[in-house]
Amino acid sequence: MRVYVSDMGYLSIRDLQKISSETIKALDGPTAIKSGAETIGILVPLKKPDVAKLEAAMREGRDLTAGRDAAADDAALRQFGEVDPVDWTHEAVESLRKSRR
Repeated sequence: MRVYVSDMGYLSIRDLQKISSETIKALDGPTAIKSGAETIGILVPLKKPDVAKLEAAMREGRDLTAGRDAAADDAALRQFGEVDPVDWTHEAVESLRKSRR
C-alpha cells in the first residue's frame, strides 16, 4: 500500500485526493489540510469506541457522583460564573434519548 502521509504534519489538497479510507483511518489524529501555505481545514479520522472502556468510564462517573448534592455543587460552582442548567444524570440522559426515538 502506498502511504502519502508518512511523517507529514499536514496533507495538501492533492494528497487528500490520492489517499484511501484505510490511510485516513490510520492517521494518528487530527491532520491539517493545506492549500499552498494556508491551512484550510482539518481531517479527523473517526475511530470506533472501545465499548468496554466507555462503560467502565460511565460506571466510574456514576460511582464518583453517588451521594453528592447537586444543588450544593451548583451553588459552589456559581462563584466561577454561569452553571450549565442541564441535568446530566444517567437517568435524565436515557430519558431524553428515549423521547427522541
